[in-house]
Amino acid sequence: MILNATRKGLITGILMVLLGLLLLWQQVPTNSALQYLVFLIYGAGIVWAVYSQKGAAFGVLFNQGFRCFVVVALIMALYTFIYFQANGKMIDREIEATKQERLKTAKDYNRTPDEIEQEAKTTRKYYVPIMVSQTIFQYLLIGVIVTVTAAGTLSLSKKN
Repeated sequence: MILNATRKGLITGILMVLLGLLLLWQQVPTNSALQYLVFLIYGAGIVWAVYSQKGAAFGVLFNQGFRCFVVVALIMALYTFIYFQANGKMIDREIEATKQERLKTAKDYNRTPDEIEQEAKTTRKYYVPIMVSQTIFQYLLIGVIVTVTAAGTLSLSKKN
């Protein structure tokens, strides 16, 4: 089996999901520095895909990174969708906590309790699509940055 950039993206995405599940199983807080290991794997996977074509032109190198990070972004979007679909109670707790905070400051922002309640309902309705969209944007942006950096570095080092 040939490990092309798409397959490297698949391997990278699966490793990221497995690490995410391990951290979730170990109940690591979401603000823990260990969460950044997922991004380390992501960056390493993109560099792996790009580096395999070292010596090629920038466009070829970028294409390899692109193929990798698009696959990872799709895997992470699917993981995010499944995670939030399976954790509706967590979403409800988050929205309720936010609603309670807004009720405390409602007078400061000229908001009525009915407006805040309606906002909570709207947030619940669109929570999963917003989180999936945020995940896609985040992984595509990081993927572009890492790919341009890796491809640029390799293509510049080829000229020296």
